[in-house]
Amino acid sequence: MAYCNRCDRYFSSDDALWQHERMSSRHWICHDCGKDFPSERGLTQHYVQSPRHHYCQRCDSHFDTPYDLQDHYVSDHWYCSLCNKIFDSKLGLQEHNRQSHWYCATCGRSFASENNLMQHKRTHLPKTVQCPGRNCTRAFASHADLVLHWESGTCPSGVTRQLVNDTAAKNDRYRLITDARRLIQGPDGGYTPRGSVTTWATQASWNGSAYECVLCHCTYPKLARLNEHLQSPVHDERMYKCPTALEGCAAQFRTLSAVVQHIESGKCGVRKFQRQIQGVMDDLTSSMHRLTC
Repeated sequence: MAYCNRCDRYFSSDDALWQHERMSSRHWICHDCGKDFPSERGLTQHYVQSPRHHYCQRCDSHFDTPYDLQDHYVSDHWYCSLCNKIFDSKLGLQEHNRQSHWYCATCGRSFASENNLMQHKRTHLPKTVQCPGRNCTRAFASHADLVLHWESGTCPSGVTRQLVNDTAAKNDRYRLITDARRLIQGPDGGYTPRGSVTTWATQASWNGSAYECVLCHCTYPKLARLNEHLQSPVHDERMYKCPTALEGCAAQFRTLSAVVQHIESGKCGVRKFQRQIQGVMDDLTSSMHRLTC
């Protein structure tokens, strides 16, 4: 005879015992794991905690994979993916995001860091900074975005990062944002950046498992990715600085766009001297306009 330990009852067959376990309020069985729980709460906790189950407690629904469960949370619930929490309402989720995350209230997105949020918020600003380059009709939300456009080499005027650096070194007469120690002074007293060397990797950069940068030993799965790394400013001189003469923090940067973004973010006292910084940017913009016309 079959015996139920929990209920202290005998049954005439295994089928009768199985039918009892299915119908009794004292048995809550997970058939996938072969476990019997004394309460519905115990079974539910098992579903929630077990890595074998992809279970939505709010809907009492099971899913085949964790990705299917995640998609369900996003589409059917007010869900914070960063915290893996579900909220009762849109207002509850928004309040959580405001208190716990770097959150953009304009578009309802959360970001992993303050820097990512600040960069994103620039996309909501009006684009009032016009590129002065020849044949370029683009406008940008900030001077940092304009300079990044130049440095990327995508401006139709042909401006490059090297030209930006040359122009900044020439026009920053009072060395507010350029570091004279990292520049070369000519016989006329003018300053220019140290000569840049263009570096390209070849198949010889393969180390047996990846393509390796000889300068910093970072590795990349493809040669093209390594060459993108080498053409970036990551190994350039830190010729730019946050101006200490204007109560800046003396942080150093490899690109003009980076120092301008730092100043525009207001993270240190230099933002108070907006007029002086604006003068430097106006001189640079005028020079770029003359060079590309």
